[in-house]
Amino acid sequence: MQFTLLASSFMALAVSAVSASPVSNGARMILDVWSPTIISPNASTVWTEGQQYNVTWDTSNAPVNISNGASVRLGQDGVLTDTTLASGFDLRQGWVSVRCPSNVVPGDDYSVILFGDSGNQSPQFTIQSSLESIFSGL
Repeated sequence: MQFTLLASSFMALAVSAVSASPVSNGARMILDVWSPTIISPNASTVWTEGQQYNVTWDTSNAPVNISNGASVRLGQDGVLTDTTLASGFDLRQGWVSVRCPSNVVPGDDYSVILFGDSGNQSPQFTIQSSLESIFSGL
């Protein structure tokens, strides 16, 4: 099932807000909402199916209390897909390694969405097939 990025971002934010509200000694810990800028992939990025890549984001203004329920999802043509590229990492590390899926249609309309405290979307980038990668090197 596919949702629009806007609708799914709001749903993920609502789920994060509920599930990321840890209780410590009977008191709620206040979490800051943080919207880090995705650095990579960017508009000039080309991924090849099946290869490993780093998704990176700016951590220069990270608050102390943020969610650790982070995930990176794949988007295509403005629609959030069912493909989770990574999950369960600490947003403060500023990067996560992902494998480009092999079951996608090559195109230049892909993006990654970083979920945790908010749903930040990268600029659209290109995913090419492994055959395109081979032929482009000739």
